[in-house]
Amino acid sequence: MDNQLLARKYIENRRRVLEYTYRDMNLALENNEQVYLAVFDIPTDSILTSGRTKTLALIFGLNTHIYFGNGDSIINLEKNSDIMKAMQSLFISVPQVLRITKLVDDCSFYESKNIRAYLKTKEGIRFCELEGKTREERFLLMLMNNVLKLIAQQL
Repeated sequence: MDNQLLARKYIENRRRVLEYTYRDMNLALENNEQVYLAVFDIPTDSILTSGRTKTLALIFGLNTHIYFGNGDSIINLEKNSDIMKAMQSLFISVPQVLRITKLVDDCSFYESKNIRAYLKTKEGIRFCELEGKTREERFLLMLMNNVLKLIAQQL
């Protein structure tokens, strides 16, 4: 998907989240296994180019947002206690899958038929594309889907 066809607001929101650091949060991390930020780029069926993606952005203990390719967003989802619990569960459990990720410097949006997961730790951003082929990928998809299912119940 051509990034120019995505709303500038979508690209900016996604970039801002990925640039947020644990120092910005005044968060003390004990090791490189602690994930404090998760971004999931989720492909969506749509005849509109700008409707073919959404991003679930989670910042530990602070925010749960969804950004849509057309520039729309749903924010403050973390105010729902069930959504907050699902987010916390994701962050507590996600270190179990870090071994399938790789450190990356480039987090630019790109189109894929698979969900792309960006997990931020003290050492940087860890990435994997989720095809659902491994136990770890299925586990991470389940954690993400738990959050999305609770969001869908609130909308």
